[in-house]
Amino acid sequence: MTYISQRQYLVAVEGITGYFMTKTGGNVTADSVKFYAGGQEVPDIVTGLRQVENITVSRAYDSDVDWDFLLALRSSVGKGATTITVTETDGSLNSVGKVTTYTGCVLVSVNEPEYASDSGDPAVLQLEYAVKTVA
Repeated sequence: MTYISQRQYLVAVEGITGYFMTKTGGNVTADSVKFYAGGQEVPDIVTGLRQVENITVSRAYDSDVDWDFLLALRSSVGKGATTITVTETDGSLNSVGKVTTYTGCVLVSVNEPEYASDSGDPAVLQLEYAVKTVA
């Protein structure tokens, strides 16, 4: 059995140079309802359609690289679609060939870096995408 750490993933968004340091979401879910049709001690279950949760990716903000890109992103919210890939790697960050691909991803939110005059934490750019499919 080979366990890997959370850092052993490369998260890329098509059309954006570089990788992201975090990714949340992208889980596949379906709504469900339990009901008793009458005279039952065990419920029946019906489900809705399968959906992929929104994905949020973030990375440390580099003003030399991200400033112009950030300006373009603001006008891209709600328009077009892209692909997000998550690649599993070995300890040296070399791909081991296991890739999850999210397609039809539409940018729905651009969260610009927050500022605090008393903080030494990196400024973070965060993007949220609605996802159509995952493979």
